Amino acid sequence: MNISAIIPAYNEEERIGKVLSVLIECDFIKEIIVVNDGSTDKTSKEASRYSITIIDLPINLGKGAAMMKGVEESTGEWVLFLDADLKGLTKEHIISMVEYIKYDNIDMIIGRFTKGNFITDISHKILPCLSGQRLIRREILTKIPHLKSSKYGVEITITKYILKKRLKVKKVDMPHLRHIPKEKKRGWIKGKIEKYSMYFDIISSLFSINRYI
Repeated sequence: MNISAIIPAYNEEERIGKVLSVLIECDFIKEIIVVNDGSTDKTSKEASRYSITIIDLPINLGKGAAMMKGVEESTGEWVLFLDADLKGLTKEHIISMVEYIKYDNIDMIIGRFTKGNFITDISHKILPCLSGQRLIRREILTKIPHLKSSKYGVEITITKYILKKRLKVKKVDMPHLRHIPKEKKRGWIKGKIEKYSMYFDIISSLFSINRYI
């Protein structure tokens, strides 16, 4: 298997280590890249404790731009995206996604939360396209326009392209995995502002009328 793992991260110094400590135990991952998206905390320093590649962006460009910067610097035929604030991630979660690579007709695998946070689980059931945990063929990613400018709408933009091209998607349940709420990470006011900004990006991407060639 030829897989590059990419973790976009913004102010995740307290959480990113939990994700990286699991990833480095996965010997089937060719390379691990953290894209530090202009963090103002010690995200980069925390990530440097692990034998991985770190890309430090001078300013915060948004999730889509950070993900694609990682893609540009990676070499794997498959790209595994994971969020930096996951709680409960295990090697088995990653294996459950990677095992579908052996099926020739699969183009993207989406990890869907179950048995974790109730609200997130429900949103993943209704709209699995919101999940940031996904494994995608590189050749597909490089053909999708507007990813760099999509910010938090990047997953919606990817999914819309996949559906437009009638590519094959597999959804995999990832039990007992969840996100840390933004209000808990940033504080109530800053967390709410960031959450509503995320919703705006998602809705903008969902209702955009981009035509894919």
